[in-house]
Amino acid sequence: MAKKKKQMNLKLYGTAAILIVAAVLAAITFFTYTSRYTAFSPEKMAVAYVDTIAQTGDGYNAYKNTLLSKDMKFGDYIRENYINPVVYENYKPGDSTKGLKGLNDEALKGEKTLNDDGTLKGKMIDEMYPFFEELITANSGFDNCDLIFTSYIEKLVEVRQEIFGDKYFDDEAFFTAFEANVLTYGESLTGTEDEYDSNTGVQTKFASTGAYQEKFGDDYKIEVVSNGFKEGSADADKAVVNINVLVNGKVEIENLPVTLVKIGRSWYVDSAACDTSALYGFYK
Repeated sequence: MAKKKKQMNLKLYGTAAILIVAAVLAAITFFTYTSRYTAFSPEKMAVAYVDTIAQTGDGYNAYKNTLLSKDMKFGDYIRENYINPVVYENYKPGDSTKGLKGLNDEALKGEKTLNDDGTLKGKMIDEMYPFFEELITANSGFDNCDLIFTSYIEKLVEVRQEIFGDKYFDDEAFFTAFEANVLTYGESLTGTEDEYDSNTGVQTKFASTGAYQEKFGDDYKIEVVSNGFKEGSADADKAVVNINVLVNGKVEIENLPVTLVKIGRSWYVDSAACDTSALYGFYK
């Protein structure tokens, strides 16, 4: 498949942005559904965590299998710890937002924000992608999520203000841009096919060759399997599972350790004790 550069004009941004958000919501539903049935097994949880990253470089959704999602949905965790402190002056994680006024005050919305049909939102998504890609590349993945989210939101506030011409900022701006960038990053690995909107016939995606295809061939197959518990690491409340990543039947990563802890009946990945950087370089 020949590599093509994406060439989407501004008239297509509105349609593309809506489709991107729809795809992200479908992915979130999938992860929520499957997590219910993997949490009771440390090996299945470890496999799910690594597979999410290995297949599309998606360390973001992988966090839904970790301790960060134990007490609240991962999106709420991001709001409380990274978005709200930017939106509300003097906000501290855990504070109530009831009655607070901040950058999400409707009065701050300018004419461009009020009248945007998705074109400016799409432009914002595209302009944030190079910054997102550099963040992931420079940090070899999502392990340092504190740096990733803090840096991204700081840049997004700046870019949004330049595009929309006002100071308005809310959680929707973050999730729309970040999750779309996650999707695009995944496509840079897996490649894409030409896609068209079924209603309008507008081309919303252009064919491209991904990094995985370039290294492993068009029909590559990535498999993530458990290689058992690390010797002496498993007990009633904690375990380390060795994970193998195979491409086209060949082991590319062997015995990647994933640390998990059990709380109640469920197992969670301890992301702070895991190094997933190898998953972002095995295709180079």
